[in-house]
This record gives sequence, C-alpha cells and structure tokens, in this order.
Amino acid sequence: MGDNQMQEYVCSISPTEFEEYCMKILNGYAEGEKLKDFKITHNVKIPVYDGTYQIDIYAEFTAMSVTFKVLCECKQYSKPVGRDKIAELHRKLESIGAHKGILLSTSGFQSGVIE
Repeated sequence: MGDNQMQEYVCSISPTEFEEYCMKILNGYAEGEKLKDFKITHNVKIPVYDGTYQIDIYAEFTAMSVTFKVLCECKQYSKPVGRDKIAELHRKLESIGAHKGILLSTSGFQSGVIE
C-alpha cells in the first residue's frame, strides 16, 4: 500500500479499527525484534491507587529478567495532538508504573509537544 492509500485507509476506518490497526503494527515490530514473553492487548482498564485508567493498547515483554510495561494511546484526529494528551499519557505512566509510553497520531503533533 502506498503512502496516499495508507492515509486514505487510516482516515476511513473507525477509531476502534484505528487502534486495532496500530496494535497490529506494534505487534509486528515486537515479532521482528523477537521480544521475550511479548503480550499485547487492546482497550485495557487498569485499576491503580488513584483510579482506573483506560489504555488503548497495553503491552508487556521481558528483557534482562525484567517485565517492561508499555502504554500506547492512539489519536485519530483531524488536527495535531496538543500537549494536554502528552501530559495525560505521562500521568498514566506514573500512576500505572509503566516504563514507556507511545502516542500515535494520524495528524501529527503541535510544536509544543515536539519541543
């Protein structure tokens, strides 16, 4: 699929389908890197001390005998993603105790996010 076809496809699917599409891409990277004990799930609710967080995609894998937790948020927006979404993901990372966060966007990011 070419870049234009991919863009048309991503813009034509539902938000849930976009999340599932992102999950397939991340799973492909994990398979390519042969991550040990890799598990990936869609639309997970994680209860922690300050509430319950909904996570679009949650992944775990083992490296150096440590289980790493990765949170992924998928934003299928028509405008660039703002700093508020990055701050929200950061709060989730801290509360859940995750090691990494990924934010995927169909429309890029505002300049303040990149800085």
